[in-house]
Amino acid sequence: MIAFLTDWSLKSYYVGVAKAVMKRINPSVDIIDITHEIKPFDVRMAAHVLLRASKDFPEGTIFVSVVDYGVGTSRKAICMKTKNEQFFVGPDNGIFTYVALNYGVKQVRELDNRSLHYGSSYTFHGRDIFSSVAAHLSKGVRFEDIGSVLPNYIVLPVKAAQIQASILTGEIVYFDGFGNIETNIPASFLEKAGWDIDDIVLLNDKFELTYVRTYGDVEKGHELVHVDSSGFLEIAINQGCAEEFFKLSQGQQITLRRKKV
Repeated sequence: MIAFLTDWSLKSYYVGVAKAVMKRINPSVDIIDITHEIKPFDVRMAAHVLLRASKDFPEGTIFVSVVDYGVGTSRKAICMKTKNEQFFVGPDNGIFTYVALNYGVKQVRELDNRSLHYGSSYTFHGRDIFSSVAAHLSKGVRFEDIGSVLPNYIVLPVKAAQIQASILTGEIVYFDGFGNIETNIPASFLEKAGWDIDDIVLLNDKFELTYVRTYGDVEKGHELVHVDSSGFLEIAINQGCAEEFFKLSQGQQITLRRKKV
């Protein structure tokens, strides 16, 4: 199985021809689109989305992840094999930071076996290298044969969420298609913070949110915070757009704490 993630959108033909190359090499491979709507050039967003999505894919899945502002430059093309037996194919620009941290890395290889490349374009490695090598892997080519061992790889600076004196500190990692605010604060912090359902929570000591299980637990237009399906805290407005309402920025640090009564 190949899982496919890019910032290409569906306005151009890029996704279609990359999948055509995968099918040309391995007609029987299943290809699942994670998303092609990553914000253009936003490697950090892609890294967070990739981690959250990968949790639901089985062992042996090959992830083709292409957000590649450095295509054609000296940045390397790689495949990372993680300790949970998944494979991540893409540019060496930090896009695999969070899967590496969460799953552990068995080995990384540079995709320098040119016999497994489809073409030689300087600007479309998504088709000519990443899709092609992934398809060959799915067809049974050994991981050891795709290229040479790479001892080092690029990682993004990581801002880990923290909890201190019942104050949760984290960052906004991206906004989803509904304008919900996705954070890097794990649900495991809530027990330490002592939150209960229907508590009022302060965002940056400014906005009041209701801690609930799901959107419909508050009235339409009401601000809320809950644990999303990936196990992180999400800030939302029932049937509204939190991104527009709160006017916060991706990468911005936030704090959450229960309001004292």
